[in-house]
Amino acid sequence: MWNWDEINPWKPGHKHHHEHQCDDFFEEDHCKDNCKDHCKDCHQCGHDSELLMKIIKVLCILKKEVGKCEQLLCNPKFGLKEIKCEIKNIENAIFSPTFGLEEIKFEVSEILDIVRDINIEIPITLLNDIKSEVSAIESAVFSPTFGLEEIKSEVSNIETIVAGIEDMLDNPTFGLVEIKSEISLILANQGFANLFTTGPFLVECAEQTILLKALNNTASPQTVTFNIRTVGPNCSVARASATLSINTPCCILEETVTIPGTGRRNIEIRAILSDPRMQVYAATQDCAFNKVNEFKSAEWVPVATFPCL
Repeated sequence: MWNWDEINPWKPGHKHHHEHQCDDFFEEDHCKDNCKDHCKDCHQCGHDSELLMKIIKVLCILKKEVGKCEQLLCNPKFGLKEIKCEIKNIENAIFSPTFGLEEIKFEVSEILDIVRDINIEIPITLLNDIKSEVSAIESAVFSPTFGLEEIKSEVSNIETIVAGIEDMLDNPTFGLVEIKSEISLILANQGFANLFTTGPFLVECAEQTILLKALNNTASPQTVTFNIRTVGPNCSVARASATLSINTPCCILEETVTIPGTGRRNIEIRAILSDPRMQVYAATQDCAFNKVNEFKSAEWVPVATFPCL
């Protein structure tokens, strides 16, 4: 193939066709006018040479593009060789005995066999059962005893009851406002009460004494009076009392008192505090001074009434 120069296809030392003609013409010693006329013709030949040069350049460019295409086709990563390899892999997959066309045909054949063996009567039986269930549901829905109408009636009754409850809550005599007032009064009595009780409890024969304690949580002298009442059969009452005077702030005094009465009996202990900030404690004891019934400070209940006589 001719080794064309893309930039200058004419080799060094070569002359254009019109240059040769003009040189020959001067050697023949023609007149200058004739030479000029002849060179005009040669200049016309120069247009053809320029066209030829353009064609040669185009051919050179085409040659380069063809070379690039050859490189792409011969590339080991994505050229003809790689394409052939991929096609080979596809063929292997298609003709694979494990998951290729033969296996697919076999699986399809098995599916067709299973479909042919399906008993048509089973779906029909299922449809009949479904229809029966739907009919039963419809009967339940439209039942006058527990159907939609009865549900609506029950909902209406509930709405009536709820409306009555709302009226009761809004009642100024015993509604929410009155309840809040009562609660506020109870809380107020609890916060400032100076009379506390253990409430009634039962003591056995072995419980002989009561250990009483008081804590002065103030900065001034305080006193606590404990009133002990035992109630026997026919409401017979026996009493005992003890007063603890605590002159030192943050000090604790205690005293042991014999439980009045004998045998198994009911008992109540009340504490009258000179200041509600004081705290009290009581515990019944047996003969060995072991605790039996114990009432810590938080377990005493404030009362807003006078102690029983």
